[in-house]
Amino acid sequence: MFNETSWYDLFPAGQAIRRVTCVFDGQGGPGTVPDFISTETLLAHPRFDSAASLLIDGLARLHGDARRLVRDLFEYDRAVTFMLAICIAMNERDEDPATWLSVATLAGGAAQMGIGPARRVRRMVEEMRSDGHLLHEAMPGDRRRHRLRPSELMLAIDREWVAVFHAPLALLMPEEPRYRPALARDPEYHRVYRKMSLQTLEVARRTISEHPAVDSFLHQAAGARVLTTLMQAMRDNPDGWSPPGFYSTAAERSATTRVHVRNMLRAAALLGYVEITEAPDVRVRATRLLRDDFARWVAASLSSTDLVAAISRSR
Repeated sequence: MFNETSWYDLFPAGQAIRRVTCVFDGQGGPGTVPDFISTETLLAHPRFDSAASLLIDGLARLHGDARRLVRDLFEYDRAVTFMLAICIAMNERDEDPATWLSVATLAGGAAQMGIGPARRVRRMVEEMRSDGHLLHEAMPGDRRRHRLRPSELMLAIDREWVAVFHAPLALLMPEEPRYRPALARDPEYHRVYRKMSLQTLEVARRTISEHPAVDSFLHQAAGARVLTTLMQAMRDNPDGWSPPGFYSTAAERSATTRVHVRNMLRAAALLGYVEITEAPDVRVRATRLLRDDFARWVAASLSSTDLVAAISRSR
């Protein structure tokens, strides 16, 4: 059910493209991608820093005090598998069981995103069922296999994620109407947006892989939350250093342990991504390498969001 030729085949790395033609329409046929904003255009926008700040704050607040969601959905493998399940479900065709959301179809999509093996995806499915995010029913003719469905709770959680990534675009382009349904948590827009997202898996994968400093955080449990907490601290202090006691602060905000945060940041320091003062009070500062990579990751993420938003609105 996944097109071998992805949208990203038409977007060479780093190229500031705003319009392309002759790509898939989400049903396997030819279509046209409407205008969307490139990474370079976003970086050059005079209000880009404000947009990046809004994204940082949105991610830092996302899921509130729901510790399980914070811990799981701020880690790449679980977050992507969660969203991918919704994308597959939105592309189902009732007359074609091969398109239905199941452990097998989810494992196949996850493998395209570098997530596996299949038994790990199965464990994540069981966790999502236990949390009330995925529902299941036996498939007709084979009760050993199950069709999965996202629950209303799961869809509501994902609509919040989608809104966080649309809000900075609405800040930059307040007159553009295509961001408003996401900010209103409109279920129909969310359905179409996630349906089109399945066609842009390679865009999403490369948005991560082409930003290694950010990637080093995102692939760890609660890593994205630790990173946004660090970026908030850098933004809010003139010298770029976090307040004292950053390990404890980040652990509390990311629903994880001080030891986990310490190990994550010490590994980042060895790679040149952060500086750390260990005594008497722990303070952390992002290096230029991490700051620049984070800015480009934000711009690339917003560009890919705008791409899918433009496609969704044109459908």
